[in-house]
Amino acid sequence: MQTTLQGIELSVAILMDDLASAKEIASALRQNNILAHLFQSLDEFWVASTIQTPDLVIVDVTKMSQGSVQFKQHPKVMDQSLCYVFYSKESTKILLQSTYGLKPFGYIHNDASLNVQILSLVDRRVEVLKHNKEMKELELRIQRLQSRSQRLISDRSSAEEFKAHFEFMRNFCSEIENESLKQDFTQALISKLEKWEAIDGYGLYELNQSGQKLISPEIVKRKHHPFPSLWLGQANHHGIESFAQDMASQVANDLFEVEPVLLKIHAGNQSPDVVLFVSFKEERMMNFPWDVFETMISSSLRRLKLHQQLPQYSSQFTPMWEALDSMDKMQRAGGDSDTRILCLSLIPIIDVAKKRMQNKFYWSAFFNDFFLQLSGRLNKSTKLSLFGPWHVMFFIPKEDLESEFQMLQLFIRQFGFWKFFEDNSQVLSEEMMPTLKLIPPSSSHYLKIFEKEFEDMASHQETKRLMTLARGESSKRLSV
Repeated sequence: MQTTLQGIELSVAILMDDLASAKEIASALRQNNILAHLFQSLDEFWVASTIQTPDLVIVDVTKMSQGSVQFKQHPKVMDQSLCYVFYSKESTKILLQSTYGLKPFGYIHNDASLNVQILSLVDRRVEVLKHNKEMKELELRIQRLQSRSQRLISDRSSAEEFKAHFEFMRNFCSEIENESLKQDFTQALISKLEKWEAIDGYGLYELNQSGQKLISPEIVKRKHHPFPSLWLGQANHHGIESFAQDMASQVANDLFEVEPVLLKIHAGNQSPDVVLFVSFKEERMMNFPWDVFETMISSSLRRLKLHQQLPQYSSQFTPMWEALDSMDKMQRAGGDSDTRILCLSLIPIIDVAKKRMQNKFYWSAFFNDFFLQLSGRLNKSTKLSLFGPWHVMFFIPKEDLESEFQMLQLFIRQFGFWKFFEDNSQVLSEEMMPTLKLIPPSSSHYLKIFEKEFEDMASHQETKRLMTLARGESSKRLSV
């Protein structure tokens, strides 16, 4: 292959066995700085052109066939990828009829104008090659532009999708934080997950108070998958350790129809405090930024923990003796008093804790969690006082009584009292829900209520004891 005077590399092949004519053609090509390759047999040309296709072939019409091999049956002639011209002399022009049906680039005839004919063909072929080269470059440029446009469109689409996802996650976490001021974080998270239309199911594990057991909320929701409790064999004091996460994943993979996504929610420990499993079937959720979502939920939980650890509302706590004095002052004020009293009795849960002596109850953890969560929900104008482990008294402005009463009812219904027993599975059937009632503003009346509750509880226990004895005696008589 040689570079022509026009600056284009051009490879030319000559197929003829007339050496004199081939020499004349080669001489004309050399004027354009082109060295041609001569093939004297069709077989030889067939093989060579199959390996490397020349840019231009000058074919003597006498070489249209060789035995059973025909030039027109060459694969590159048939697919029109070979550029060829036919050469004839006065004695062979009759053979031009054998070229009928083919599509040559041109014809040349051996006469005085042979050089001009060849140079004209070369110039025309060079122009075609230039044009083809420019077309290829334009096509490549168009492809690059299209590829770039597609990439920009894809990037923009991805950016818009991430923006939408981020806005969803921001609102999701913000609503969880707001709801966590009214109920437990886990309950707030479950409420939001239940409303998330893009997911099919979810379930979560957290540690019990001793750190030796993974527990799942005992709730009934359409999308919630309740998990069985898992004893870990050792205490996890710094969050859910890796081996416990593996155990939780095995349970989740068995219970979910589609393998769920695992989210590790941290509240400040080295290991996650909550492991959340989310299942979905929508293909678009494959592109959801679950890692960012995990980080944002963890941040919400950490902010909530920090908020709860702040010494807020300490001025709202009133000592028991002062609370009794306040009751009597309110009694003397009569109808003019602008405060009402609600009594929250914790006796039901204390009764269960006493009966289940072998099932440890974590008093300190219960007290901290209960009042830290409660303090974030009470109005600042509401005062409260502790009467031992049995009662919590709320002194509420009368205009806030209805809203505070509803808030407290919702709070005690949603609070997970069962979580503070070492083996919570033993107490799920127990009635431990605290009672809330409005009481008259009188210390003596309150003390009578207090005494009556214990008398009723003792009477109830005695009745149960006698019924148990009676059933035992009946069984003995029947056996006799």
